[in-house]
Amino acid sequence: MNTRKIASLIITAILLFSGCTYQHEFVRVPDAPIYSQATAFNNVQYIPLLRFSNYYNLDLNWDLVSQRIELQKGETSIVMRPNSNFILVNGQAITLQYPVEYRGGSAYIPVESAAFISEKIFKLPEKPVFSPGCYAIRTVVIDPGHGGKDPGAIGRYGTREKEVVLDISKRLKKRLEAEGIRVYLTRDKDVFVPLYERAKIAKNKDADLFISVHANASRHRRASGFEVYYLSEATDDNARALAAAENASLEFEESDISEEKSSMTTVWDMTLTENRRQSKDLAYYICNITSDSLGMHNRGVKGARFAVLRGAIMPAVLIEAGFLTNRREESNLKQTSFRDKIASAVSRSIVKYKKEYERTDGFSR
Repeated sequence: MNTRKIASLIITAILLFSGCTYQHEFVRVPDAPIYSQATAFNNVQYIPLLRFSNYYNLDLNWDLVSQRIELQKGETSIVMRPNSNFILVNGQAITLQYPVEYRGGSAYIPVESAAFISEKIFKLPEKPVFSPGCYAIRTVVIDPGHGGKDPGAIGRYGTREKEVVLDISKRLKKRLEAEGIRVYLTRDKDVFVPLYERAKIAKNKDADLFISVHANASRHRRASGFEVYYLSEATDDNARALAAAENASLEFEESDISEEKSSMTTVWDMTLTENRRQSKDLAYYICNITSDSLGMHNRGVKGARFAVLRGAIMPAVLIEAGFLTNRREESNLKQTSFRDKIASAVSRSIVKYKKEYERTDGFSR
């Protein structure tokens, strides 16, 4: 090993293992909206981790089951857990002065730790202070999955997905409208709407968010829980299988592809990268808050190539609100009171996302 490499390792070790005192001695918190709009917990200033990752364009992956949070940019990776002040930087341990907090379905990072991570670990330059823009969420399109000749999943006792998700969607619409949000449904009765047309409705309504509502199914009858998807390559075999099942609705559509559909594909591909991060952020809000509120098993946020999401040119997510193939969850989903609880929790999560997004000028991007 040459002298330069040895010196580099020594410097890295000094930085990593002196982490307990870094904040007050070495880090100056930048003068930027992301840091000035902080929230105090136990007299410590915190900012939402999602906003931090979005502001610095970091790749955030959050395994909601194991509560493993990873921030990544290039070859540098940081792993942390809620309610812990230990983090791993490329496998090396650092002790933060204050823990990462988990409250109300969101993870928060101490302001000084955030500044340290951006400056000393990722070595990111300070971002300029943006002048206030117009980042508002005014219109939401809700898409009740399946419908008409496409029943979707069917439970052991005959509960049909298309009916369950339509009822949830109507309740969600009422709750969001009560919050002053303009809401449209892709269908408000038992009719079949092609997947391509659903995304087109959202585009024509100038939707700021697109929410597709579904109920899950599995060959394993014990499979249970709530999960939310955004458009991306499938993150695991279950995600690939579910995408294939939901995309089976394409069998009910006309086989010919119009010139308009073909040309729109280019637009979708161009907007995919821009919307993926916002879709992923929204998915975390919905999955965390709704799972916590309902006491359901949190299956996490995942990526998959759902056809209905691929047509959306705005941030879009697909909700799987429990398993119709699970006896207990099918029983719950048959009850109007439980479907109302789902609508209430999802509504609260969307409203919380909207308020944070608007308060920080699009997460201070």
